Amino acid sequence: MADPPPFHLQPVLTDLYYSPDLLDFDSPVAAPSALATPPPAAPPAAATSSPSLFASATSIAAAARRAAAAVSPSAAPAPTFADAPAPPPAAGSHVTAVEGYGNNLYVGGSDGAVEWWTIEPGAERDGWTMRHRHSVFPKRPVSRLVLLPKVGKAFILSESTLHPVSLPGLEPLPSSAIPPMRGVASVVLNDDELDWSGQEERGAEMTVVVVRRKALAIYKVGQRMTAVKEIPLPAPPTYPALFATYLCAAIPSDTGLNYSIIDLSDASLTEVLPVSQVPDGDAAFDVVPNVAVIPGDNEFLVTSYTGAGTIGVFLNGHGDPVRGTVEWPAHPVSLAVEGGFVLALLRDNTVVVHALQDLDKPAQVIQLSFDATALSYSPYGMSVRDVARDERMVTTRMRLLPGPATTAPDADATVAEPLPVPDTDVAPPSGSGLTPPSSPQFGRQPITPNRSSSLLSASVPPPFSTFIAETLVFGPNGVYSLAPTPIVLRLEQLCAARRMDDAARLVDDERRAGRHGHVDVDRATHAATLRWLNLYLAAHLFAETVFERAGEYFLRGKIDPRLVVRLFPAYRGKTIGSDEEVEVFEGLREVLEAMTTVDDIISTSIRRNYSPHVRPDTATAPETTSLRLALEDGARGMLADYLRKTRISRRKGGGARGLDSRKIDIVIDTTLAKLLADADVGAGTTAELLALLAGPNDVVLAELEPFLDRRKYVLATVMRQQGRTGRVLELLKEIAENAEPDPLCADPVAELAIELEAVTDPALLKPYALWLARRDPERALSILYARGRVIDDAKLVAALDGISPDAADRYLEHIVVDRHSSVRALHEKLLDKLMNAALEQVTDDGVKYHLEELDAEYRLAADSRPYPVFLADVAPPTPIKTLRLKLILFLQGSPFVDLGKVLQQLEGVDELAMERAIVLGRLGRHRPALAVLARDLADATSAQTYCTQNGELIPPKVARQVAAHVPELSAWAALGDVGRLGRRPVAPDEQKELVMELLRAYMGEGQRARTAGVLDAQSVHLDVGEVLPLVPDDWPVNVISTFYQRSLRRALHTQATWSILKSVAAGENLETSAAYLDAVRAVPPIVQRVPGGGIGAAADEDDEAHAVDEKGEGGSEGKLSVSFETDEGSIAEANCEKRTGFFEGDEVRRELENLRREGQGR
Repeated sequence: MADPPPFHLQPVLTDLYYSPDLLDFDSPVAAPSALATPPPAAPPAAATSSPSLFASATSIAAAARRAAAAVSPSAAPAPTFADAPAPPPAAGSHVTAVEGYGNNLYVGGSDGAVEWWTIEPGAERDGWTMRHRHSVFPKRPVSRLVLLPKVGKAFILSESTLHPVSLPGLEPLPSSAIPPMRGVASVVLNDDELDWSGQEERGAEMTVVVVRRKALAIYKVGQRMTAVKEIPLPAPPTYPALFATYLCAAIPSDTGLNYSIIDLSDASLTEVLPVSQVPDGDAAFDVVPNVAVIPGDNEFLVTSYTGAGTIGVFLNGHGDPVRGTVEWPAHPVSLAVEGGFVLALLRDNTVVVHALQDLDKPAQVIQLSFDATALSYSPYGMSVRDVARDERMVTTRMRLLPGPATTAPDADATVAEPLPVPDTDVAPPSGSGLTPPSSPQFGRQPITPNRSSSLLSASVPPPFSTFIAETLVFGPNGVYSLAPTPIVLRLEQLCAARRMDDAARLVDDERRAGRHGHVDVDRATHAATLRWLNLYLAAHLFAETVFERAGEYFLRGKIDPRLVVRLFPAYRGKTIGSDEEVEVFEGLREVLEAMTTVDDIISTSIRRNYSPHVRPDTATAPETTSLRLALEDGARGMLADYLRKTRISRRKGGGARGLDSRKIDIVIDTTLAKLLADADVGAGTTAELLALLAGPNDVVLAELEPFLDRRKYVLATVMRQQGRTGRVLELLKEIAENAEPDPLCADPVAELAIELEAVTDPALLKPYALWLARRDPERALSILYARGRVIDDAKLVAALDGISPDAADRYLEHIVVDRHSSVRALHEKLLDKLMNAALEQVTDDGVKYHLEELDAEYRLAADSRPYPVFLADVAPPTPIKTLRLKLILFLQGSPFVDLGKVLQQLEGVDELAMERAIVLGRLGRHRPALAVLARDLADATSAQTYCTQNGELIPPKVARQVAAHVPELSAWAALGDVGRLGRRPVAPDEQKELVMELLRAYMGEGQRARTAGVLDAQSVHLDVGEVLPLVPDDWPVNVISTFYQRSLRRALHTQATWSILKSVAAGENLETSAAYLDAVRAVPPIVQRVPGGGIGAAADEDDEAHAVDEKGEGGSEGKLSVSFETDEGSIAEANCEKRTGFFEGDEVRRELENLRREGQGR
C-alpha cells in the first residue's frame, strides 16, 4: 500500500504581474489563490515507504537551519527610504528569480526589480506584505539572487552585473565596502557554509565564488568583500555548485558541453560526464545542464540527456560515481535536493520526486497546473503559510443531531441539587469540538453576529500558521512552495487508506516531537494542530470500531463530550437537543457529520468485513451476533472510560468553559450515570454510581430513573441522596414486599425504618408507620415516639388498633402519659383500657387471693407508709401490681376523665379500694372517701394526707416514692403535675373540717389508736372545745390526754408571748419620747428686733409667729407643729405626732415658751 506523498504543492504568491479577466475565456487559466486546494498530484509510477524526514544527517542539519530561519519579520529593521514608493511593474514583466530565508521572500523580475515580501498574520495577500521594491540599473532582467543572511548581504545578478545590497531591506551597499561587479556569469556559495543561526553574525565571513567568462574569482565576504584568489579556466562555466573545495560546473570543451569538477585548492580540473549524450543538433530542445549538491553527503548530482530520457549521476569530489543513477522520462529543467529527496522539474511541467534511499522509482509525481520556470532551493528555509492546516482549522458551526429540532431538558429545572456554576469566564473558542454550544433560548436574545459576518471576522481572526519550506517553484506570474507534505494531509491520506496503525504512529510521533520541542511552529499552533490530528484520528478509529483507542484520542483532542455521546442514542436521551450546535474545526465537520450511531457503525463494519462470507447474513449469523455484542460492549466501555476521565478533568478545572459549560457537565454526568446503572449488577459499578451521585453532580434524575428499574435499591439510594424521601420509602417497600430478595439490600424493613425516622410530614409518616407496625411493631412505635410532627393521634391509635392492639395500647400510653396529651378522648380511652383490664383481672381467684394477702400484710406492717408505696415496694412484679399502680396514678393525675363513670365501675369492687378512695376524693365526697381509707384500707398516712391536701391521696412526694420502686412508672408519676398547676392552696378551715371528718370516722369505728394518732398529728388545726364533745364517754382519758396537754401548753405559750411583746412596745415608746425632748432642748432661742418697735412688740409678734397650733392649722391633723428661727436665719419646724405614750401638747407648749423667755432674757 502506497505511502502518503512526501511533498505538497501550494501557492505562496500568485498574480504578481497580472490579474486575468475572468470573462476572457481565451486568456490563460488564472493561478489558484492561496487558500485554494492545489490540484491532486499524479500518482507515482511506483512508491515505497517514504523515509522519515529526519532519517539522515542531511535532514537533521536542514531541520536545524529551518528552525533558525523562523525569525519574526518584526525583528528585522524596517527600511526607511528617502525616495518615493517604487513604481508598479512594467507591462509584460514576469518572475525570473526567487530566493528567501526566514520570513522574507525576494522575487526578482524581468523588469530589473526585486520585491521584498514578508509573511505575517492579517496581511491582505494571504499573509504576505510587500515591504520594499528595489530596482537595479540598468533595468535588465534579474537572473540570480544570492542571499548571505549570516553576514547581512545579498547579491543581485542582472545582465552580467553583480549588485551588492543589504539584508533584509535591499539597501544598496556603498562601493567602498563592496563595489558592483561586471562581466559576472554566475555566483556560487559553499554549501558547507550555509548554516545560519537566525540572525546576522558579527565578524562572520562567507566564501563567494564569482564565475567570470574564463575565471573563478574567490572572495571572502563579511563587512567587506576581500579577494582570496583567482583561478583561470579554459572556457566559461555554467550552472556551478560548490561544497568544500570542489566546484562542479558545465564547461564547454572540444567534445561538447561536459560536467567538470574543479578542485579550488590546487586549481585542477577533471572532466566527468557529458551534459548530452546525443550529437549536437539531434536533440529536439536545448539540453540545459543541472548540478545540485547533496547536503551533508559531499556529493554532486548531475543530469545527462540520453535521447530516450535523462539520467542522474551522483559524483564525489573526485568525479567518481556513487550511489547509482536516477532516471527521468523527460529532461529536468531544474533540480533541488531536500530532506533526502531529489526534486526535478521536467520539461513536461511535472515535478518528479525520488527518495535517495530508493532511486529506482519515483516516490511522487506532481502535475503542475501552471507554467513553471524553475525550482529555487533555499538552504536557510523560509516560512510560508500552511494553507492546508489553516483551511482545516477554521471553526464552523455544526448541529449535534440531524432531523427536526428538539429541545434538551431545561438544566435548571431537571437537575436535582445542582452545583453552583464555578466557571464564569468565557474561554476563547478553541475550535476543537469542546467549545460549548449556544445558550438555551430565553425570552430576550442577545445580539450575536453571524460567524461569517465582518463584525465577527474583525474580532476573531482566521487561523494563521506557517511552516518551513526549502524548495520553491516559480512561474512567470507566481511563486509556489514544494514543502514536505503537512501532517494534516498525511493523516488524511493514511486514514483514507485505512492504515490506522500508521496514522496513530504518525500522530504519536508528532506529539512526542512537540513535547521535546522538535517542531517548526510555536507551541499554540502546534497544540491546536495536534488537537485536530487527535480528533481526526479518533473519528476514523471509531468508524473502524477500534473503540478503545478512539476514546484515548478523543480524550487527547479535548472533544466536546456531546459529540461522542450523540453517537449513543440509547444513552443520550433528551440531554441533547437536535437544535443544539457546537463549534468544530472545518476539517472535522464532514467527518463528524458522516458519523451516525454506534449501532450503524458496528453494522457497517461487520458488513464490510464479513459479507458475503457468513450465512445467512451478517445481521443474523451467530458469529456476527456475538461479535456485535462484543463490539457494543467495547463501545460502552470506551464511552464510560472517556466520560470518567473527562469528568475528572473538568472537575479539576480543565476543559472548555463558557456560557453553557453547565450543559456539558449535565451530559457527562447523566450519561455516565446511565452507563453505570445499565451495567451488570455488581459492587464495582454500583459503588462508583453511588459515589458519583453522593458528591457534587449534574445528573438529570428523570433521565436516570428508567435505567434503575431493575436496581431498585440503587435507585432508592439515589433518591435518598437527592432528598426524595417519599420515593425512597416507596422503593424500599417494594423491595421488602418482593419475593425475590435484593442482594444489595439485606434488610429493607430496617432501612425503611431508618429512613422513616427523618420524616417530618405527617401525611407521609402515617401510612409507612402503619406498614412498619405489621412487620416490626417495636421499631414503628419508637419512630412514632420520637416524632416531632403534628398528627391526629386519635385516628392513628384507631388505625394501630386494627393492626396490633398491643402496639395501639402502648402508643396510647405514650401519647397520654409521656407526651401529656390534653385530648379528653385519649384519656378516657386509656382509662377504659386500664379499668377493663383491672376489673377483668380482679375476677380471677388467684389475683383476688394475692390482693387479700397484700391488704392483710399492710394492716400488720409496723411502718406507716401509704398503701401505693407499700404496693410498689412489697408486692412482687406481677401484671396486677403494674396495672393497679398505673390506674392509681392515672386516676389521681389525669384531669380529663369521667369520674362519675369510674365510680360506678368501682362500686362493689373491694379489691380496688384505693382507686375508689381517689375517685371519691376528686369528686369532693370526703366522708365516704375517708371512710374507705380508715375502714377498708386502714391507711392512716394516706388519710391524713387526704386531709392536708384537700382530698388528694397521691401528692408528688408519694408519686415519686412509687416511681423510685418501679422506675418504669416515672412518667405515670408525673401525671399529677399537669392537674396540679391550677390548684389553689388548702384553706385552714377546709383542712380543719377534713381532719374533723377523719376523727369522726375513726371515733365512729372505735379506733382509739388511730384517733390518738390523728389528734397528735393534727392538734395544731384542732380546737379542744370542738374535739372533746366528740370523744365517746367510755374511752379512757389517756386517749386524749396528750392532745389536751399540748393544746393547753400552746395556749399558755401564746398568752406569755403577747404579754412580753406588750412590755417591749411600752419601753420602746418611752425611749422614743425621751429622744425627742432631748432634740428639742438642744435648739437655741432667737430674739428678733422690729424697726419702730421695741422688744416687747417684737416679742408679741414673735409670740404670734411662733404660736403652737394645737388644732392642726398649718400642719397635719392630729399633730403639734412648732416653728422657730435658727442661728442661720432659717425657720425650723418640728412636728410631733399625737400618740399614746408621748407628752401631752399643753406640756410641750409650756416647755417651749419657757425656753424662749430664757433666751430673750439672756
